[in-house]
Amino acid sequence: MHTENLAFERPEAPPLFDVLVIGAGQAGLAMGYYLHLQRKKFLLLEAASLLGHSWQNRYDSLRLFTPVPYCHLPGWPLLLPKNHYPTKEDIARYLQAYAAQFQLPIALNQQVLCLRKVQGIFEVMTATQTWRAAHVVVATGPFQVPYIPAYPTGLSPQVVQLHSAQYKNPSQIPAGRVLVVGAGNSGAQIAAELAKTHEVHLSVKRKPRFSSLKMLGKSVFWWATKTGAIFASPSSRVGKKLLQKGDIIYGRELERLLKTKEVLLKPEIQDPKQAEVLFKDGSQASYQAIVWATGFRPDYSWLQVAGALAPDGSALHKKGMSPVAGLYYVGLSWQRSRSSALLLGAGRDAQFIARHLG
Repeated sequence: MHTENLAFERPEAPPLFDVLVIGAGQAGLAMGYYLHLQRKKFLLLEAASLLGHSWQNRYDSLRLFTPVPYCHLPGWPLLLPKNHYPTKEDIARYLQAYAAQFQLPIALNQQVLCLRKVQGIFEVMTATQTWRAAHVVVATGPFQVPYIPAYPTGLSPQVVQLHSAQYKNPSQIPAGRVLVVGAGNSGAQIAAELAKTHEVHLSVKRKPRFSSLKMLGKSVFWWATKTGAIFASPSSRVGKKLLQKGDIIYGRELERLLKTKEVLLKPEIQDPKQAEVLFKDGSQASYQAIVWATGFRPDYSWLQVAGALAPDGSALHKKGMSPVAGLYYVGLSWQRSRSSALLLGAGRDAQFIARHLG
């Protein structure tokens, strides 16, 4: 049931929900599934006008590095061949079908402007309505505000600059040399794609680590789930080791391009100065464009509940449970394990939070 405006007999006193879920992406929908099983009175609030919008809005060539068996939410499979690596359109359609399958109550076009707690009750304010609930689950995910590093000087306006959140395809990039900054999986895929049409340099803080998509004929995620490594907590020995090593780039295409010099590896940027970029090894080069694949930062400026946020504005929580009674999170990076921000782990974490809701 999707609705943008719900009519009530007493509009001056909005009804009290058991649970409001802020965000109806993969984590929010997984949370909705378990609330549905518990027969809670709940509602998912989604800022976009369409489910799956955040997936559809990403770069055109995006493919997940997890094959279909590791892209399911609880209770309903992704109905594609098991060896298929889903596209962004595949996932957007899946999220829409998933919500329809369980008739999850979702209010679209509900960008949250303020969350506060008044006399023990949460009030969630959007541009059009105020919603009330005994519990709130924040499922906005870790990818909220595009991050671009700040430098003492800047680049010439002649240099085209895009964050990976704005990048769609190579047609946006002018002819000439392009610098991709950041070598997570998005940066790796974008650099490999641009290498077909442009001279590409890739700036990284540390040497990239690569993993094949398969090992001994099985997906690396088959091995990760069988050994339990993908579910290791951040405080465990395995989890600490994974966090220390940083991101792994899944797939070998960029590794091959680096070996053949079709993509040239550069160190971290020291300072961009007009048409030149100075790197920390003392080298410099000019670029017609830069793609900043430098990740995202959370934005909880709307979360106005005492005790919910750390001094730096990040969410305070332990395994998704806030020190504020009744406030929870799902879908955060390393919330409980490496899988927490993946489709693979959304259901596992949502089930954990559902159990603690009571």
